[in-house]
Amino acid sequence: MNQVTKSSSASSLLYIDDLSSANLDYLLKTAALFKKEFYKTGSLIHCINPEQTKGMVVQLLFAEPSTRTRASFEVACGKLGIATTSLWNLHFSSMAKGETLEDTFQCLMALKPNMIVCRCGELKAIEVFLHSSSIPVISAGMGTKEHPTQALVDAFTIQEKRGKVEGEKVLIVGDVLHSRVANSNLRLLIRLGAQLGVCAPEALSPADKQAWKDVIRFSSLEEGIKWADVIMCLRVQRERHSLRNIGFSMAEYRDHYRIDQENMQMFRSDGILLHPGPAVRGVEIANQALNDPRCHIITQVENGTHVRSAIISLMLNLEIKSL
Repeated sequence: MNQVTKSSSASSLLYIDDLSSANLDYLLKTAALFKKEFYKTGSLIHCINPEQTKGMVVQLLFAEPSTRTRASFEVACGKLGIATTSLWNLHFSSMAKGETLEDTFQCLMALKPNMIVCRCGELKAIEVFLHSSSIPVISAGMGTKEHPTQALVDAFTIQEKRGKVEGEKVLIVGDVLHSRVANSNLRLLIRLGAQLGVCAPEALSPADKQAWKDVIRFSSLEEGIKWADVIMCLRVQRERHSLRNIGFSMAEYRDHYRIDQENMQMFRSDGILLHPGPAVRGVEIANQALNDPRCHIITQVENGTHVRSAIISLMLNLEIKSL
C-alpha cells in the first residue's frame, strides 16, 4: 500500500466546503486504499497505528431515522478499532422529556468523546455552537441543507466505476428541493470537475436558483438520460411535504420521473445508476432498474464504510501506514 500524503485535518465536517482540496484528495485516495486492504485482509487495523485509537470513543447521535449512514459509521469505527456509543432511539433519551438538541449536545460533549457524528433536523439553531465545538463533529445529514459524507461516497463510487469524476455528466432526478444529498453533491461534484443536470417537477426543483444556476435543467427525463453518464436518483421525501399540497399525485410522479426498464434502455451501456437510499421500489425506481447491471446502489452502501473510515481517519488525525 502506498502512503497517502496527510493533509491538515478539518475541525468539523458539517458542509462540503469545510474540506480543503487537499482534504478531498486525501479522502478519495485513502478510501481506495482502505477498500483494497480490506479486500486483501478483511481488516483495517494494520493500516493505522493502533496505539492512536486505543481508548478512543465516537458518539453517534441520530435524531432522524437512518440505516446506511449510521450502520456504516459504526462498522467503520469498528474496523479502525474505535469504540462507539449510540443515541438513536429518542424515545429513550431526555429529548423525549423536552430537552433541546443543543442541551443534548452539551451533555454528550461533557462526556469527552473523541468525536460526535450527528443526524438531526434543521441546523440553524445549533450551527454556530457546532462550529465552535472543541470536539470534532461530523454531519450525518442535517435537515435539507447538506449530507457531506454521502456526497463523498457518491463521488468515490463514480470515480471507481467510471474511472474519473472530472468531465462526467451527472443527472440528478427527483426531489431535489428537499435533498441534502443533492446540495452536497452540487458543491462536491462541481469542485471535482463534473457537469450536473437536473430533472425534477417544478415544485421539487432547487429553491436556491443562484447556487444551481450553472446546472442544466431537463424538462424531459428521456433527454436527461440520453445526455448523462451517471444517473443519481433521489427519494421523494414525503415526510417533508405532501404531494397533494404541491400539485401532483404519486401516479403522476411515477409517470414522468421514475427510472424504469424502458428509460434504462435509452441510457448508455457503460453508464451507472446511483441512489443514496432508501430506494422506494416502484416509486422513484422500478424493480427492473434495480436489477440492471449498471445499478450500483449496493456498491454505494459498501463504499460508505470505506469512505467513512477515511473521514474518521482525517478528523481524528490518524496515521496511515505505508505497507
